[in-house]
Amino acid sequence: MIGAVRGLVIARGADHVVVEANGVGYKVFVPRHPQRDEVLLHTHHTVREDDQSLYGFETRDELSLFEMLITVSGVGPKAAMSLLTTARPAEIAAAIAAGDATALARAPGVGKKTAERLIVDLKGKVAKIGGDGAIGVGPSEDDAHAALVALGYTAAEAATALRNAPPRDRASTEERVSAALRAVGRPLVAGG
Repeated sequence: MIGAVRGLVIARGADHVVVEANGVGYKVFVPRHPQRDEVLLHTHHTVREDDQSLYGFETRDELSLFEMLITVSGVGPKAAMSLLTTARPAEIAAAIAAGDATALARAPGVGKKTAERLIVDLKGKVAKIGGDGAIGVGPSEDDAHAALVALGYTAAEAATALRNAPPRDRASTEERVSAALRAVGRPLVAGG
């Protein structure tokens, strides 16, 4: 199985990139095109009787969520990619944790019944993504809380860091995250 591909993007399609690695071009389906031409994509390799496909993700969290999504009956790689194309992993995790079938059903190819099945099957598991709860959500489904958890903080650490941040109705998510990171001594660095 192919677990990762590192190389140069030599072609881009609507839903995929071709990554050249050691003289071989790998067609990798992606939820979003990588910003750079030199990439490391964490991959999920599917092998079927009539097809082999690679699905690539810039973060392990995206890969973990993708692999969790496809464990749900009726959710194949295309539906999982559709979800990841329309929303970030933290947003999907927040929708699942909140039981928001409408938000999940916005993805093309994901109907209301599939969205409800995702919620039933994954609601208790979604915080386990990334091994340390990297995509869990806070008790209030706060976007700033979800962002901090996605950055690697535990739910409790994120909640503590946000205590001194401005309230949601007075500041943007980015301002709240920046304030929380300053409170714990990790300033937000622009541009990655």
